[in-house]
Amino acid sequence: MRNRRALWVCLIAAIAIVGATGYAFRARLSAPFGAMPASNAQPAPGPQAASGAERTQAPSPGAPIEPGGANAPHAEPAGMTARGEVTIDPRRQQLIGVRTVPVKRGTIERTVRAVGLVRYDETRLADVNLKLEGWIRDLYVDYTGHAVQKGQPLFTLYSPEVLTTQNEYVLALKAREQMQSSQVPDAREFADRLVTFSRQRLALWDLPAEQIDALEQTREPQTAVLFRSPLTGFVIEKPALKGMHVMPGQTLYKIADLSVVWVEADVYEGEIALMRLGAPATITVDAYPGERFTGRAIYVYPTMDEKTRTVRVRFEFANRTGRLKPGMYANAELRGPATVGLTVPVNAVLDSGKQQLVFVSQGEGYFEPRNVKIGLRSGDAVEIVEGLKEGEEVATGATFFLDSESQLRASVQGYEAAPATAPAAGVPRERLDITFRSQPDPPKTGENLFEISVKEAEGVPIADAEVSVLFFMAPMPTMNMPAMRNEVKLPAVGGGVYRGPGEIIMAGVSRGGQRLGSKQLTVTAR
Repeated sequence: MRNRRALWVCLIAAIAIVGATGYAFRARLSAPFGAMPASNAQPAPGPQAASGAERTQAPSPGAPIEPGGANAPHAEPAGMTARGEVTIDPRRQQLIGVRTVPVKRGTIERTVRAVGLVRYDETRLADVNLKLEGWIRDLYVDYTGHAVQKGQPLFTLYSPEVLTTQNEYVLALKAREQMQSSQVPDAREFADRLVTFSRQRLALWDLPAEQIDALEQTREPQTAVLFRSPLTGFVIEKPALKGMHVMPGQTLYKIADLSVVWVEADVYEGEIALMRLGAPATITVDAYPGERFTGRAIYVYPTMDEKTRTVRVRFEFANRTGRLKPGMYANAELRGPATVGLTVPVNAVLDSGKQQLVFVSQGEGYFEPRNVKIGLRSGDAVEIVEGLKEGEEVATGATFFLDSESQLRASVQGYEAAPATAPAAGVPRERLDITFRSQPDPPKTGENLFEISVKEAEGVPIADAEVSVLFFMAPMPTMNMPAMRNEVKLPAVGGGVYRGPGEIIMAGVSRGGQRLGSKQLTVTAR
């Protein structure tokens, strides 16, 4: 009596359902279940002898994976997620929005953007105060915000000290005139010095030169002295009041020239190297949508804010019309030096912080995950420093779905059911013909009826096998989903056919614990 053979068909399903569609992993495996051609399995080496050595399952029809082989999942550095190759047929690419663009070499201009405040130009501020004691008699500029011109009268002041000094100056002038006919040279010199000292004292009190000249001509001291604006601008502070008693050094007005303003913005630490004095800059403000103001960078502060890790940068802008008002928020842009390099669209790069990844198109819907090193960003493009060549095609759009499938693919490739016993040395694995069908075809989400036909290489049906289906979904860390698995036995229905419910992607056949072959299939769930 022929011994009953223990034949296991391990069907590993790792199905990623996005919307209502699952995807194939390799171009040569993109046919639906019903159209999948049968293929014979190739022999594969037995289990690894070394403790803890990893073994991966076949990713392609009839070809078990060799650890470290060409069709093994991409090895990633420690702490990084493993990924595998992905194949998506053109129809599915169109459905999920996958597009490819070439890697181009071009000019990269780094633009630094920062938010700042419009401020007064500190070199165009004036504080109007006195160097003597007195009382304000007439107040000509009497409210904050008053526009003033340079030399415009501000107020008049009565000061006993000024009046006394004016009288002294008049007397000195008269004495000098009398000494002009003196025969004593020292007397004429003393009279000249007395006039000079008296005039200098009035000038040091900020009396205008024309007012002192008028005093010299009229020889009549004025009880109230007129003080004028030192510059053109706007009064931003006005403590002065009519009749107020003032003391030396007391501020009466603060005037700002707004024909030029500053914008001070905070720039992040990583962008400081792009700051160049004199570089052109532009700002926009909410008050004037769509309008841009042009200026230049004039100063970079020597210290950094420890909390925000930013450095303050000062920009200068002409403001002759007064439209930029101190206190406004401004969005500043500064263009850094241009460089030449390889660029791809920003949405082509998956950046996890530790790892930057792109999917390189190899043609016929085949995408290879590849680690890259990125450089500068310029608008919607990013510089590729390492990992790509000019002219290569990379995927843009729906890269998140490609990444999920790639991780899923690597997890499936890394899965292998532990054999019951190792095959005997020198005993070749049996070559089998495995056919898989589903009802409905293509299968739907939920319960489906699957049929497996197992034949020997010569076409003889294997009817005395024990067949089971293992449903397996690999973990998807990006979706926070753990691995799931479920095993269902398929009863024999005669003629080497086994039928039962389930959803699968990868199939394998073993006898007596020895893997004989495998076949990878595509699942399309609707």
